[in-house]
Amino acid sequence: MSTRSQRILTLAGALGGLVLFIYAVRRAGVGEIINGIQRVGWGLVPILVIAGLRFVLRTAAWRLCTPAGTRLPFGRALTVFLAGDAIGNVTPLGLIASEPTKVFLIRHHLATRESVTSLALDNLVYSASALVMIAIGAVVMLANVPLSFASREWSVVALVVLALACVIGLQVFRKGLGWSARTDSPKRLRIAALRASMLEFSAGNPMRLWRAFAVDMTFHALAVFEAYITLRWLLGTLAPTLTEALLFEVLNRVITVAFKFVPFRVGIDEAVTGAFAPLLAVSSTAGVALAVIRKVRNLFWNGIGLALIAVSHAREAPATDRHGTAPAHRT
Repeated sequence: MSTRSQRILTLAGALGGLVLFIYAVRRAGVGEIINGIQRVGWGLVPILVIAGLRFVLRTAAWRLCTPAGTRLPFGRALTVFLAGDAIGNVTPLGLIASEPTKVFLIRHHLATRESVTSLALDNLVYSASALVMIAIGAVVMLANVPLSFASREWSVVALVVLALACVIGLQVFRKGLGWSARTDSPKRLRIAALRASMLEFSAGNPMRLWRAFAVDMTFHALAVFEAYITLRWLLGTLAPTLTEALLFEVLNRVITVAFKFVPFRVGIDEAVTGAFAPLLAVSSTAGVALAVIRKVRNLFWNGIGLALIAVSHAREAPATDRHGTAPAHRT
């Protein structure tokens, strides 16, 4: 995609999201949403703290995807993760922007080969955990939410397709795409080299990857808890259930994946969450307010991430590759 196309996509997504945001807020009622947010009040502080703990968990999972002897200070890794996540959220490029940012900022602690491999493995493990969460959410929804027969059929089809996609993806990862050596382009060769590095690490460190997966699942569990306490404040005397919190968070995962090209998912999260809420016997107002509070949380931590990029500077020499003597980056 060209730079011009990216800008057009960003602008279209931002404008469309803004229109959806205005529509969702007006439909739910501006006054009611403000009242709901006021009920949260100082509860925003623990919400922000929980979000920070989730970044700590994601950082811990990433470090488990690096070689065992790697000297990667946790504080530096957390700084890099926050900065990369911020770049991925404020641009329509998602991982295309966030991961190179992390590689660049961590260049004085990890060689390029190690950082790229570790980030690729981290994203693979995290994607697996997200798929598990989505599958759990689909099963819970089928068991607890009154849906039409057609909706139930489509949900089952989606689960089957998801399972098949996971199996095919695992096979491709293990065996590759079978590209002919004569038709390999430099890009394909780089992908093949990355895959080989990932397979090498996976074969030698299976327990580290399983631990990373467990940490990522804890990350999702903490997100469900965050949704639960937020709903508890928003709903007042109407206590939420863990099922509602789980389904709202699973919906958030789906929105994040499907609409990553819209910066901060402006409008998308509010409109979809507001429309989904009545299925759980929750008011649309509470659904929109939940999405707005998420937005405030994201803005807070992404603001910190961008600030860290602004003040970040490196003094050490670039790290060298464990498989050679070439520096990670030449500066």
